[in-house]
Amino acid sequence: LLAYPGMDLWGAGDYYTFGSAVYTCLIIGMTYRVAFLTCSHNKYTLGIIAFTLGGYVFFLIVYPCVSFMANIFEPNMYMVPVTMVSNANFWICIFAIPLIGLSIDSFTSWAKHSIFPDAVDNIEHEEHEDMDDLTRPFIASHDIEAEQSYASMPEQGGNFAKHVDTSPYGQQELPCWRVRTTPQLTMKTTCVCGLVLLLMGLLLRDYSRDAAQVRVIYQKAAQGQTALVSEMPWGTLDNEVFDRLRNCRPTGGTDEGSLTCNATLPRSMTPPLLVYYGVWPFYQNIVSYIKSEVPKELMGKEVDKSEREAKCLEKQSRERDGKQIVPCGTKATTLFNDTLELADTNGNPIKIRKKGVAWPSDVRRYNNPADYQKRENTTWLYELFPNVVNQDEGVKSEAFAAWMRPSALGRVWNHYGWVDEKLNKGDNISFKIESSFNATVESSKMFVITERNLCGGRHDELGKVLMVVGFSFTILSFVVCLTRTSGEVFQRRNRF
Repeated sequence: LLAYPGMDLWGAGDYYTFGSAVYTCLIIGMTYRVAFLTCSHNKYTLGIIAFTLGGYVFFLIVYPCVSFMANIFEPNMYMVPVTMVSNANFWICIFAIPLIGLSIDSFTSWAKHSIFPDAVDNIEHEEHEDMDDLTRPFIASHDIEAEQSYASMPEQGGNFAKHVDTSPYGQQELPCWRVRTTPQLTMKTTCVCGLVLLLMGLLLRDYSRDAAQVRVIYQKAAQGQTALVSEMPWGTLDNEVFDRLRNCRPTGGTDEGSLTCNATLPRSMTPPLLVYYGVWPFYQNIVSYIKSEVPKELMGKEVDKSEREAKCLEKQSRERDGKQIVPCGTKATTLFNDTLELADTNGNPIKIRKKGVAWPSDVRRYNNPADYQKRENTTWLYELFPNVVNQDEGVKSEAFAAWMRPSALGRVWNHYGWVDEKLNKGDNISFKIESSFNATVESSKMFVITERNLCGGRHDELGKVLMVVGFSFTILSFVVCLTRTSGEVFQRRNRF
């Protein structure tokens, strides 16, 4: 959740991509736990771990990245892994999760075996008491004499050799190794992991603070700001937020749907600048909403009435005024249709480039039917949303393709366009907004202009949490060091 805002600004915040990222992190975390909890490792255990990860990678390549397979199971999964692995925040999570787990597990294991040693701990302590601190954490097990004795055992004179597996595998005599959580190893592990996490957090915080932004909230929910993740990202300054009450006025003085909001830039902004809209709360992640579409119809294929009724359950999402809506579905018929125009201090328009806001794979996947604009008793997308969808584009409109990827959380941040000119500090930017999207009084709406870097935009959450966690682990390493030192001093005193 902490990485979600950065993923969203790179087009990876939809239900399918973010869900796949969460599942991948779960796979990594569980695989690490299996590796840590395994008492001893040999070539078979390591091979199984490698096979598990390799199998999952193979699954991601074969299923979502092959259009034929994706169309059979879930068309919206097409090319999801490509977007997922192209996101820096995803890789930060992939590396951070094992580091956090390793630090916590090492410390708790050391504390448990130090405070409450069991019989195995006592035996191992006696067997490896003469080892130095460098070799004690790594214990190899390979009894060559036992292996040779089993190999030389006669096969006749009894049934013993016939019914007993005398191989090294059967007698558990394979070369293997395991790690003991000694004070020195625990101290090094928590210290190194803590420093790495601390550096990652500092880097993320710097990336976040480098991203200049302007947020214009032109409709505010009646209950005010909610607890939704990153509705207002951490690190957002007061002079970067402009609201309807203080900074907006109705255009023409009467129509509340037409607004002009003025925002003074607190910092210069270097292109390309991302323009995106936000609606919250707005739950696109409900199953009935996600499934309210006919994938074949979106691809331009002919579908019968029964299939439309089975997929698009609400009649209002299938037909209006006696005409069939194509494409049908709640997602398609609730397209965000607020529009934005920008102007500089002198009233000159600032061009918003509306290309590059949707996945290219989605734009290629969507197609208009062969009888587009010719079918009788049909309402097309451009007729429902004339200010958003171009008549020639139809379902291949990038604004439509971006909307059709449902948000993973209970709010929507979708790309609106790009500004390719520099905006200077102190400039007064006019936001001319046509507010047509039917949001309830419990929802807020905003337009945002932001710089976008490798880790997204302004969101300090992930960086600050990693800094706190990393600092905590370095403190734990000092605790282990002090405990070990005090224990050695106590033992020396007892000897004298």
